[in-house]
Amino acid sequence: MEKSVQFSVPWREATRIVQRIKTSKLRYFVRQQEGKTSVAFVFPRVSVSQYVYLYIIFGPRAADVLNNDSK
Repeated sequence: MEKSVQFSVPWREATRIVQRIKTSKLRYFVRQQEGKTSVAFVFPRVSVSQYVYLYIIFGPRAADVLNNDSK
């Protein structure tokens, strides 16, 4: 089952996160959240094992499931 998820982080942590996920070769894009001092890393269609990897990188932040891309 694959779903799109996003993790929000403050700008000061974004560079560290980018460096860590570059080695994973996961597809993602970064979205500025209007009126906030954070950015959202959006990962389209990640598997369960990829989600677990991302959860380890981003720490205890809750991820938002964006849509139901199950296939």
